Amino acid sequence: MSNILLVGIKGTGMASLALILKNQGNLVFGIDSSQYFQPQEKLIESNILIIEDFSISNIDYEINKVIYSTAYEKHQLVNELKKTYETYSYIEYLSLLTKTTKAYGISGTHGKTTTAAATTYSLSYNERKAFPFFSIYGSSLIGKESFTYQGEKAFVLEACEYQNHFLQYSLNGAVITSIDFDHPDFFKDINSVKKSFYDFAKQLKPNSFLILNIDDSNIKNLKNEIEIVRNDINIITYGFYDNSNFRIQYDNYIKKYHINLLNQDYFDFNYIDRAIVSDLLAAAILSTCIILDADDIKLYLSNDDIICEEVFTTLFRISLKSLETFPGVKGRLDVKATEDNIVYIDDYAHHPTEIYSLINEIRNRYPNKKLFAIFSAHTASRTKALYKEFLNVLLLFDKLIITKTFSSARMDNDVDNLSKKLVVDLNKKLLKSFKVRLNSAIYVEVESEISSICASMIEDGDVVITLGASNNDELYKEIICERNKIKR
Repeated sequence: MSNILLVGIKGTGMASLALILKNQGNLVFGIDSSQYFQPQEKLIESNILIIEDFSISNIDYEINKVIYSTAYEKHQLVNELKKTYETYSYIEYLSLLTKTTKAYGISGTHGKTTTAAATTYSLSYNERKAFPFFSIYGSSLIGKESFTYQGEKAFVLEACEYQNHFLQYSLNGAVITSIDFDHPDFFKDINSVKKSFYDFAKQLKPNSFLILNIDDSNIKNLKNEIEIVRNDINIITYGFYDNSNFRIQYDNYIKKYHINLLNQDYFDFNYIDRAIVSDLLAAAILSTCIILDADDIKLYLSNDDIICEEVFTTLFRISLKSLETFPGVKGRLDVKATEDNIVYIDDYAHHPTEIYSLINEIRNRYPNKKLFAIFSAHTASRTKALYKEFLNVLLLFDKLIITKTFSSARMDNDVDNLSKKLVVDLNKKLLKSFKVRLNSAIYVEVESEISSICASMIEDGDVVITLGASNNDELYKEIICERNKIKR
């Protein structure tokens, strides 16, 4: 048993790691800012001490080990702790865990959090609660805390490409959901992103498996490249593409999706949201492969390709069935409230591709409602690099409030006030064309004013969406409160 200090313990991943470490028998405590973050509730319930002051003089406990969030990598406290204690970054410690247990990573520019959450849900569904695994990913299930710990024989983690973090992991299997240009503060262009994912796939452990969304043209090219250099990797493809191992088909007559396995077996899938059907299919395949990779299951398999085995079909059917009750992920099309014929949704979408997918899905759900978005861009570098794409997709809302750019912990500050510039350029487009959907866009710099301004702009039947980064997931409560004041 060790005494472990976590710096930045309130983050979703760090909080999950803290709970896992405690379940392993360690004494765990942490330091973070006084700002409220939802993961801290579970830490408090688990009697994990949180010190809300970044001063080494406030640490009265003996320390054997320090783990710090990458958000605090350059913090003075971390530098002081490194002089005395065994110290790991969050990524370094996850890397250590992947080397001591069977580990499976979910990667991709878009969709990895949903896929990781759905994999966790499937592996903890009904009789699978006995399966010994734990998971760490960047959110939590709606209606449930993010922490899942059933044992230590398998580790499921969200593997992010940012700063090539996922290249530090040692994995027995992986999923790649999508490859798109993102993180321009690190990657210079799409080719550097593709190179990173190629390196990620190429370094998988011998005789591992790789699950690929073949609908993505960049992934299709990656598949061809990996097959040349790593013929020991079992590649499994999925998607709407005709030649996928697992092909998604939609029956317009009965309004259901079918999963076609190798043109031999068909599975009905009673999930209606097209936006995440691919992610859920990836999770069903991954959770099945993870169970098949367990020692006790392997005893019943031959050396043939695992996707051709009858036992795979049986386990896959169970995995797919379990995901029909998947509740969704906090911050991903997360319906917070419905009041006075107004729907309030929170979504973390912070890339034009994600925003476009979100708009399509909301319009499918609420075809006759107007969409009112409150958007906080995530990092100035992303906004600048994808500026035209942001302009085009934001024009698809009906009403829009844009707030200050969120710099996260990357010190990627919006010195040029790109958020304000977005509003100016959006309004120019409104004056030049009557064909765009958007009819109003304003910039609000002071956070405390957002709820009252939004409340005054809302109309009956609107869908109000808190969109992008920042700590906006509870803003809907303030908006409802302001609307109630107006009604009085």
